[in-house]
Amino acid sequence: MFQSKRLCLICFFLLGALPMLCGQNAQVEAVLTDSLTGQPLEFASWQLKGTRFSGTTGLEGTFRILDLPAGRYTLLLNYLGYRPKNYDIEVQPGEQQSLELAMVQEAFQMDEVVVSAQLEGQRAAIQKQINANSIVNVVSKDRIEDIPDQNAAETVGRIPGVSLQREGGEATKVSIRGLSPRYNSITINGERIPATDGNDRSVDLSMVSTDALDGIEVYKSITPDQDGDAVGGTVNFLIKRAKRGLRGNFKGSTGYNRQQDEFGQYRGSLSLSNRYFDDKLGLIVTGNYQRANRSSDILTGSYVTIGEDTTGAAIVNVEDVNLADNIEIRKRYGGSLTLDYELERGAISISSFVGVLDQDQDRFRTRYRPEASRKEYDYRRRIINQFTWNNTLTGTYQLPLWKSELSYGASYALTERNTPTDNTARFRETGAFTGQVDESSLESVVAAAKNDFERTFFQQDRLDTEDISTRKYTGNVDWKIPFQNNSDSFSGFLKMGAKVRLQSRNRESFRLWSAFGAIDEIAETYPERFQLNSDDRITIAEFTGTHDEGVFLQNRFPFGLGPTLDAEKLQAFTNTYKDEFYSEDERQRLQNYDADEDIRAAYLMSKLTFFERLTIIPGVRVENTQTRFEGLFGRSFELEGQVLISSQDTVGRQNYTEFLPMVQAKYQVKPWMDVRLAATRTLARPNFFDLVPWQQIDDINGIVQRGNANLEHTTAWNYDAFFSFYNKYGLFTVGGFHKRLQNVDYTRVTRDLDPASTTTGYRLITQENLPAEVTVFGAEFDLQANLTFLPKPFNGIVLSANYTFINSETLFPQLKVIDGEPPFFIPTVVDTFRQGVLPDQPDNVLNLSLGYEVGGFSARISVVRQGTTLQFVGDRVELDGFFRAFSRWDLAVKQDLKSGLSLFLNFNNITNTPEFVFLAADQRFPIEEEYFGWTADLGMSYKF
Repeated sequence: MFQSKRLCLICFFLLGALPMLCGQNAQVEAVLTDSLTGQPLEFASWQLKGTRFSGTTGLEGTFRILDLPAGRYTLLLNYLGYRPKNYDIEVQPGEQQSLELAMVQEAFQMDEVVVSAQLEGQRAAIQKQINANSIVNVVSKDRIEDIPDQNAAETVGRIPGVSLQREGGEATKVSIRGLSPRYNSITINGERIPATDGNDRSVDLSMVSTDALDGIEVYKSITPDQDGDAVGGTVNFLIKRAKRGLRGNFKGSTGYNRQQDEFGQYRGSLSLSNRYFDDKLGLIVTGNYQRANRSSDILTGSYVTIGEDTTGAAIVNVEDVNLADNIEIRKRYGGSLTLDYELERGAISISSFVGVLDQDQDRFRTRYRPEASRKEYDYRRRIINQFTWNNTLTGTYQLPLWKSELSYGASYALTERNTPTDNTARFRETGAFTGQVDESSLESVVAAAKNDFERTFFQQDRLDTEDISTRKYTGNVDWKIPFQNNSDSFSGFLKMGAKVRLQSRNRESFRLWSAFGAIDEIAETYPERFQLNSDDRITIAEFTGTHDEGVFLQNRFPFGLGPTLDAEKLQAFTNTYKDEFYSEDERQRLQNYDADEDIRAAYLMSKLTFFERLTIIPGVRVENTQTRFEGLFGRSFELEGQVLISSQDTVGRQNYTEFLPMVQAKYQVKPWMDVRLAATRTLARPNFFDLVPWQQIDDINGIVQRGNANLEHTTAWNYDAFFSFYNKYGLFTVGGFHKRLQNVDYTRVTRDLDPASTTTGYRLITQENLPAEVTVFGAEFDLQANLTFLPKPFNGIVLSANYTFINSETLFPQLKVIDGEPPFFIPTVVDTFRQGVLPDQPDNVLNLSLGYEVGGFSARISVVRQGTTLQFVGDRVELDGFFRAFSRWDLAVKQDLKSGLSLFLNFNNITNTPEFVFLAADQRFPIEEEYFGWTADLGMSYKF
């Protein structure tokens, strides 16, 4: 007890002495601007020669030096494209000094200085990349405003090494260096966004509007003070913060969708900010809204093998063809609120970000199924609401003790993906084809259909709902202690910290459907209400409408070979009879689960700089993971025409600890060249649903599906080597990466061969870890250049180009059935593997952007080309599906008018590039082909 009291007295004395210790030294506050334009220079490097004091400028080009001993110093300033500048300063004990600093652009003559928003945005991004000690790519706020991207995912896709997954004609998720989106960490101001997908850990970025962003950072290599579950990389979205003075930015536009030949797309955003109380308190409010028509024409097909030719290659036939007219309206809206306050020895910030995406879909589809001799018509009405809410408190405090810095943070995040409406009605025609159908092509299958609409009857109706929610709580504290030797040849810092991340997830699915025979029972109960066919079944004629699909699939296939369904008539039918005749499909309950995941981490790292040229950052991070998952074991069976299910609750748990050593090195070879090396160990936790101890035994179809609560997490060693060359004209970077992943999980499809099992011979689908190592490797090339050395008017050209080559090696599970020998011909089932590349990994990615700015006029044309990508793995190599290489062109034009007013025109997907997935056996066999058309937006913006 005496020792505790004495320790408290010592701490009390030290805390009381802090103001006295602080008062002996000086404090310097500075702002750095362009000497010609007065614009602040953000991310510029500054250093007090011969001391440990160094850093980069922040928003508004500001920086602060605390606890500076009295004396004379030389302040060194560096910024790409500007002449280095030295300032001599002198401070007195306890003095608070304010400096206004300026730098001059490099140019041959003063009249050749180019003042360009595109150029300034490029310089800011390059400067931030050069200053970083890890391998990172940056998109500045100016570039975000110049490129006409629909959402944040599209913008991230312009960074080297990043490819996109698309849905509805726009990017939704990003893959970094060929790894699926679940391997990435997505953060807002450094705080992680919870997963939005119901099955895996990926985040749908289409609900994040670019209007709220102040920049984007993509970290290809991480340091120990970042979350360790980032095998692919970390994408960090920076939310805008308040600058000095009252500022506003209003933008509005309206647009045209060629696919639907429709005006009515619109988009608007606003931001207001100011600083108060001698610029100590900053407040910024942003808001955005967008309505976009993402309608499309869709062709899908599936295929089966019917044998092999003389070379052993599979002979493929068409199994079914689907033609769909999808009408979809997406509404994206959100906003942010950020408060920050500058303390005498630190700062505190509170921010809240909200993003919402509402999808309203109506799909009219015709299905041709020659194997079953069926043709089907269905209508699907679906509403999806996605929501993310991120709240963050962060702070820093400069401690006099060893002149160290204490930083802390806490956050709460919520993501939801709700499907309140998912209603599908299906009509079926049996004996739907004439004679022997030629199944060798899609066209021949469609041509063989009878289209006998009088024989087409109402087969099924179902209503699905699903609610997925994830909540995350985090808290962290970090302590950084700087050091320097007396000879100024060695400096750096020691940093340590801890973090807690608590996450809970819930999924609730429900299905109400017309079980087997329910529609026929309605017809039998109320025959006078319907037009019945000769089999006393309700015909499609009761529900036909006047839907006009327009020009469908470039007139390749006639969608209108038959009636189109009327949504209002179908909805009225459902509302009238669901309470009396529909029942719950209890199998859907097996998709429900509850999950808790607690992650506790600690790290220790150091930054060591030798002679201001060599920087080494060694460290280690330790992460402990504890999970608890609740699911259902169920068995479905048929009784008197009804599908019934028996189920029981189950629980699965995991507890493991992973040590993640990391080291980064940066060597300044020349003032215009540096080399960066990194070796880091990271991890990836299994998908949520894969860990749920659920099971569904389907006795009707002979299938067993189950989760795996013992599935192991993936670990990876990541190696990077990059060379950067830069001067006032830009940056060129070239480098390579190599990843080695262990315990990658996959979906295994096999047979239950246990003779004692009640499901012997059933098809078994579960999750397992690959026994072999997976490797990913590639190279990245990035050029960001301005052509200010050219004579007028060509000196306003700004160029950005990057190219990424990616390859990988992995194993795919394959189930082979070998015919038995006489006399019993008992087949043998063999589990084996075949080699291939990872799904979602394109062969290469090219991004090219050419901008031009002169006076108040600016224009930028850009193209993204993504190479062939494996989308899914089939039962054999010929049945693999590949996303065809594509090029997508966009154009943005802007004209400044006067007093902050601008007029802009944007074109997206100028060439109407479709999304096309083909069969490996023959590119003439499309698995999916979807057209969205081009869009154009005309609008105005006003800044003050």
